[in-house]
This record gives sequence, structure tokens and C-alpha cells, in this order.
Amino acid sequence: MIAIAVILATFFFFNYHIRTQTTFLYFYFLPVMMAGYFLGPRSTITISLLCVAVVVLYSIWSPGLDTIVNSRMNFYLHIMIWAGFLILAGFAISKTGHFKQQLLLHRKKLARADNIIGDYKKKFDDKLKKRTEELEKSSQSIKSLKLKLEKTLYSTMDAEVAKLLIDGRLRNEKRKISVMFSDLVGFTGYSEDRSPEIVVQDLNNYLSCMEPVMLDYHAHIDKYLGDGIMCEFGAPLDYENYKLLAVMAAIKMQEKLIRLDFPWQMRIGIASGPVIMGIIGSRRQAYTTIGDVVNLASRIEKTCSPGSVLIDEFTRQGVDRFIDVRLKKDISQFENLDEKVEARLDEMHRKLNLATNADARADLFHEIGRLHMSLNEPHDAMHYFEQALLMRPENIELKVAFAEATIKRDETDRIKVRGRKKRIGAYEVIGIKDVLLDHEKFPASFLGRYPHVEELIEMPLDIIMPVEALDGCIGHSKVVALLSYAVATELGISEKEKKEILNSGFVADIGKKHIPHHLLNRMGSLNSDQIKIVQGHSTEGVKILEDLGYTSKLMLKIIRHSHENYNGSGYPDGLRKDDIPLGSRIIAVVDTYDALSSWRPYREKWDRHATLEELLKCVDKGLFDPRVVNALVKVME
Repeated sequence: MIAIAVILATFFFFNYHIRTQTTFLYFYFLPVMMAGYFLGPRSTITISLLCVAVVVLYSIWSPGLDTIVNSRMNFYLHIMIWAGFLILAGFAISKTGHFKQQLLLHRKKLARADNIIGDYKKKFDDKLKKRTEELEKSSQSIKSLKLKLEKTLYSTMDAEVAKLLIDGRLRNEKRKISVMFSDLVGFTGYSEDRSPEIVVQDLNNYLSCMEPVMLDYHAHIDKYLGDGIMCEFGAPLDYENYKLLAVMAAIKMQEKLIRLDFPWQMRIGIASGPVIMGIIGSRRQAYTTIGDVVNLASRIEKTCSPGSVLIDEFTRQGVDRFIDVRLKKDISQFENLDEKVEARLDEMHRKLNLATNADARADLFHEIGRLHMSLNEPHDAMHYFEQALLMRPENIELKVAFAEATIKRDETDRIKVRGRKKRIGAYEVIGIKDVLLDHEKFPASFLGRYPHVEELIEMPLDIIMPVEALDGCIGHSKVVALLSYAVATELGISEKEKKEILNSGFVADIGKKHIPHHLLNRMGSLNSDQIKIVQGHSTEGVKILEDLGYTSKLMLKIIRHSHENYNGSGYPDGLRKDDIPLGSRIIAVVDTYDALSSWRPYREKWDRHATLEELLKCVDKGLFDPRVVNALVKVME
């Protein structure tokens, strides 16, 4: 206000001494604008009116002020216009100043709000940080408890069962599975002569060797019964080839027990059929299986010879394409009250298996039939009397016994006796069938031309056998390996590269281990997502072999590209013609040959010649290398 007053006084002074310069009046806009900007509307209007009044009065008192204006009228008009603009300018500037003051006021309020928000934010951040730390500690505790729970569950029950239980997807259901019982012969006497801690240590060593075998073949380990084991195949996950998985696991368990030179022998019994499986118990729960099949498997195991594997008829029907068996004897499905007769039956069956003379076998058949009659089993008795009559058709005693069994059978058929025993066939597992002896797939001279090739395979059989059992193609890897070697020989490849192709063909399908079991052997078609999963097995196979420590770049490259097509339509990289490694081209042809000429759960096998014709058609479609297919045709001649 003082500065504006001084400026006004200065302007009044100059106006007084410079009368003729009316243009000097425009300098009055300066104090008015300053007043409008700093003092507000009221002070600005007041100063504007004061300047106008002073100038008007001064012009009236000093007429000489208008000397530069043409007339008095023009002078007053000029003053009036000047006064109007002066007042308007002051008013406009005062509004701007008012807005500025309001803005400053709002800025101060905003600054205060920012400070408040900043303090609140700091307090909130501190609280949030503290709460986050508390939540992290709580989360870590929950994770730790979860890990302990999972570890406890996994140590007390099957991993798949624990996973299904945690996910809430475990339910009771009726399903066909295979049940296996095993125990050690002579373990009781062994444990009586040793301290308990030594017995427990030896038992744990034995179980730690058996567990990996069972788990490799997807067994659910139900319980340990001292030195015995009860496990199921096909539960809790529904594996299509559960019977084959069970028998293969039993064979491998016996092999491993012998290989590790344990001081015992093992008996294994397997039975298959419908059971009820699920969680039983109230507070202490367990996942287990209930049904006649469990009793039958236990019964078979008890009658099994040490070092052997016995299976029932239903199991045999599911594995006879891959496993050699022989009928051991008929056994009761349920516990027999007359243990002496049962023991006598076991003795007669052992003698029957050793007997070669027709008369001796006839006497044994007769005796076994009489024992079945004493057990009220006329159907079984008729079978053995009939076998004896085939050898002694004129024997009167046998004819009478057969007639008595027939009458007894008719009586028992008319009257169903509650609790009547049922006898079933028990088959002893001899071993895995050699697929190379299949003359429908191979010419008779094939093995003679390549007698020692199988010995060149460096890969352990156990890394691929569980995959083959799951896929229902026992022997496929051996066929692919040997045929690949034969084709490579026909093409004149060096011996070193032939060995690489041989080993690559043997493990080319190891990646199927990571294909979900419900996609293997599926009878229906697959959608695009499922096809991508299946096609990923070649790259997965490379990763598995790398994890196992195999570093041969050629072998890994051959396996990765073993499903490429000659025209570039294959996977995983869509390579064409010579860009595909020769070993991969050979394996692709041989793999298709064995797949078509072998039985699969979803189709019957093809004739060998029809399979070769199909491969030639695939050459016309651009899928296979013509040289490789022609070489395979020559090998098969």
C-alpha cells in the first residue's frame, strides 16, 4: 500500500508540472494494476476512482492540460474513455489477484493436507510393514506345518493317496485291481537268533530295496505285515495295465532279492478282480482295499513255493501275451478247515509236476480227485478223474469214482451250500517272453543273422521296463533297438554309429514316463492339447537321460528327432530329409513297424507283410526315408 501511494503521489506531481502531456495519463494503469494484484477488488476500485477524480479536478482547475487535444469536447471524451478503461483494468486485475489469493489459500490447505496424508501414510506404511512381517511369519508357519503334514502323510501312506486326500479328491469306489502279497521264507527263524535292533535294521534294508521296485511299477503300498508286504496295482489311479504292472513288479522284486544276495527267499502271490477301496476308520484312517480278491491273493501267496510268483486265472488272462506261465495247481479261494487234506493236495501237485510216467500221473490224478471229493468239491474231482481215465480208460475204479463225482456234482448244483469253497487255478510265473522269438513278426533267420546284438545294449533294462509295462508294450524297446541296428548294418553305417543308434532306439520312448496315464493306450482320439502333451515325450526323454547322466550328444540328438517326418510334418522341430539325423530316420521307421505289428490294448496286431506294405505307402506320402524303409524290407526278407 505504501509503494502504491508513493507511485500515485509521484504521478500527481508529474501531472502537475507537465500539463500538456495527456498521454501521461496511461501511467496511472501501473498503480491500479498493482493495487488489483496485491490489495484486492475494493482497494483497486477505490484507487481507480481516486485517480479519475484527481485527473478530472485537475483538468478543471488547469485548463491548459488539453493543449494537445483539438477541442474541449474531445478532451473530456478522452478523459471518460481513459477513466472507463482504468476502472475496468483495475476490476479485472483485482479478480486475478483474488483468484491468486484463493489459489494460495488452497495451496496452503493442500500443503497442510499433504502433510497430514504424509504423516498418515508413514504411519500406515509402518503398520503395513509390521502387519506384512506378521503375515509372512504366519505364512512361513503355515508352510512349515503343511510341509510337515505332507511329509508325515507321504511317510505313512502312498504319495498319490496323500495328494488326492489333500486335494479332497479321494473317494470310496468299486474297481478291478491287482492285489499282491509277499513275505520272506525263514524270516521268523532268522529273527529268533538275532537281537531286535539287528532284525529291524535288516528288515528296513530289505524294504528299502523293494520299495523303489514297487513304486516304479505304480504300486500302492497298503501295509507292511512284519516281513510281508501288501500292495495294490490300479489304485488309487486307474491304470489300464494294472495286471501287467503287478506281475512285472513281482518278477523284478524276485530278481533284485537274488541279485542283492539277501539270506532269505521270497514268496509272492497276485490275484486280480473287483474290490472296494477307499478310506476306512474314524479318527485313525487308512486307505485300503477290501474284497475276496484280497483273501485270494493272501491264499495264493501262502501256497507259493519259495522264490516263485503265483498268479490267479484272471491275472494270467491279462499278461499271457508277455509272460510265460504254467499251471501250478488248484487252490481254495478261502481258508480250508481241513489243513491236512490241503497239505496232502500240495504234496500231490508237487509230485504231479515232477512225474513223467503215464501210470504214475494217472495214480496222482486219481488221488487228487479223491482229495477233492473229501473237500466236497465234485467239479474239481471230476476234472482229475477224467484226466486219469484218459490214461486208463478201462479202469473200473476210476469209472465208479467219476460216476460218484458226477452224482455229487448234480446234487450240489441243485442245492447251493452256503460257504461252499471255490477252487481256482494258480499259475507259476516262469519269466518274460522273448519277443524276438515271435516268428509272426520276425523271419526265422533274423536272430541267426544278429546273434549277439542284444549284448551290445549298454542301457539298463530297468530304466525302460516300467514305461513299457505302463504302456502295455513289453519288449518294444528291445525290438526297436535290434531292428535299428540291423537296418543301420544294411545301410553300411560305421560300427560306432550303429551302437549309438542301438542304444538310442532302446530308450527312445523313455519320455512316455511323463505322459499322463489316461492318455496312454487311449482308444478314442485326442484333442489338440492332448496331442501336444503326447508329442512332448521326445524332448522329455532327452531331459530324463540328461538327468540320469547320459551325455552322448549324438544319442540325445537322435532321440529328440526320432519322431520327425521326412517331409517336415513331424515333431518337435519339423526337420526335413537330410536335416533329420539318420539314426532318427531309422528309429522312426522301425518304431512304426513294431507298433503296427504288435498287439496293443486298443487294437489287434497287423500281419508282418501288411505292415511292410503300409510303410511303403508312408514313403509315398513323404513320411519316411525311402532308403531306410527299403533296408528294413531287405532285413525282413
